Amino acid sequence: MNDRNIHTISNGEETPHMTQVYDVIVIGSGPAGLFAALTLEHLGVDTIAVVDRTRYTAGGLLNDGKLNLDSRIGFDLDDLALDHESIDRLINRVKCVFTAFDACRQVTFPSDQRVTSWQHIARERDVEFIAPEQWHWGTDNGKKVVDYLRNLLVKTTFYLETEVTGIEPDDQSLTISCTGPRGEKRLTGHTLLCAPGRQGAYWFRRVANEIGIDNSFGPIDVGIRIELNRRFFDPVTDVVYDPKFIIKTKRHRDRVRTFCTNPGGRVRFEHYGDFKLINGDALAGRKTENTNFALLNTVRLTQPFSDSTLFGHMIAKQFHLLGGGTPIVQRVGDFREGSRSRTETFNSTTRHFNLCTPTCAAVPGDISLGIPARIIDNLWESLKTLDKIVPGILHPSTLMYAPEIKFFDTHFHTDKHLETNIPRIFVAGDGVGKSRGIVGSAVTGIIAAEGIARKYGSHEKNRR
Repeated sequence: MNDRNIHTISNGEETPHMTQVYDVIVIGSGPAGLFAALTLEHLGVDTIAVVDRTRYTAGGLLNDGKLNLDSRIGFDLDDLALDHESIDRLINRVKCVFTAFDACRQVTFPSDQRVTSWQHIARERDVEFIAPEQWHWGTDNGKKVVDYLRNLLVKTTFYLETEVTGIEPDDQSLTISCTGPRGEKRLTGHTLLCAPGRQGAYWFRRVANEIGIDNSFGPIDVGIRIELNRRFFDPVTDVVYDPKFIIKTKRHRDRVRTFCTNPGGRVRFEHYGDFKLINGDALAGRKTENTNFALLNTVRLTQPFSDSTLFGHMIAKQFHLLGGGTPIVQRVGDFREGSRSRTETFNSTTRHFNLCTPTCAAVPGDISLGIPARIIDNLWESLKTLDKIVPGILHPSTLMYAPEIKFFDTHFHTDKHLETNIPRIFVAGDGVGKSRGIVGSAVTGIIAAEGIARKYGSHEKNRR
């Protein structure tokens, strides 16, 4: 890594409380922040600072590392005010950067004739099947891909392990207060791009409300993660690494989808302060005997209770209590019989539970106690439908982990350049409701950076 641009402690020339001035400050060093910085440098912006509270940002770059190169995945084209052709051009730019990383390999080829066969099988069950071009580098290469992207930057200064504590806008600039390894510091930027990611989404919403940035509640994805013996799912994942099945349930007419499939992967915990969630990933260099994927129900709330963040937190904390601080896992064989899974029978050979050995130490229990009945109905109906498409999903040994919740639920109102109602403050990425996934996040970083350069770049140089 080019350490001259990586500030994990203050530069020796700085003094406490000294204010550094930059053309653009970027909060967050995930794909949105890094691709914004790459684009800003390419467009001739002279001084850029990227601030992140961690050394290596959490999220998709470190978690599994899958690219879905398809405008149908990860974008709201209406919100971004772009057509498919424009998005496709941006996706190709993102692809060119990532695929130059030596550990990134293509795992799904949409032209494979077998894709058409799976589409026909899914269509017979009224299920949409999407097989995008996909690339993968694996969790074990996550830090390497971050270092690779950082090393493409030559004019960007990084303030890592530095937490932003406040944002102060004025007519000509914005100042952020930070706390890092050497104490407090202040950075001033002519423009600010906020790309906090999912981990920083609620911090930024709080700050946004304090300074008057318009935002509203969006939908939330609530569901479970399925883990099964990979022999059942290999027929589809051998063709499409991360297959996308989209189902509209017959009983409630709700949308359920598969997400983040990991052939030969593992299930793991995600820590969110006072509760834990379930997630999954896969290593490039070591595989398990299982495959896992999320099954998510999109939930939209309306008045009188529209706070989807609080709704998701309520579910997560319910599981925190039920599992004694740990998420819950239940065998399909137990769920089908209406009984909770128990430690003493969890690996029963007489019930064939030993066919799938769990990769995550969740607590055996009853997932239906923590998820609202409507969502449970949708998930179970969807699993039965999927089992007709890919027989074996509902083998008694299959594991259902809960909760898996995707917090994309704060939506920020912006113009086509992703500038908010506060001049000079732009947003990008998953944490502000503009994308879902690595590619979408990177694309919105590019859009925001081009907007910053177009609206303020030449003006600032002339002014100075």
